[in-house]
Amino acid sequence: MEKAFAYICASEEAAPRLLKRYCRKVYELGYIPICPRLSDGQYLALESPDEKRTFYSIARQKLGRCRMLVVCGNEISTAMTAEIGQAEKRNLICTTLDGLAKIKGPEEKRPPLTTPFFTGII
Repeated sequence: MEKAFAYICASEEAAPRLLKRYCRKVYELGYIPICPRLSDGQYLALESPDEKRTFYSIARQKLGRCRMLVVCGNEISTAMTAEIGQAEKRNLICTTLDGLAKIKGPEEKRPPLTTPFFTGII
């Protein structure tokens, strides 16, 4: 079964170890985490204005291929607000990491919605 892409929206100041934890949690909840701050920041020099523009362009393209945006962290920065706005324009699901965990957690404990017609008893 294919898993949906989930865009990780986090502060520019978030440490790589924290971004990895966010990605791990999203993965454990059954999604494929897409985190430009973690992956693209490794090969782009974000100090360069041209490469910073390239970074934001790549991030927008990745966001467009995701089904949802997951806000991670306690505060929302200006850059995060812009990403949330882009997600809303594209009618993507916007949620927090805690909200996603609450939604996915009880689902695993619920019984199936349908019961099979044939039980194997004749």
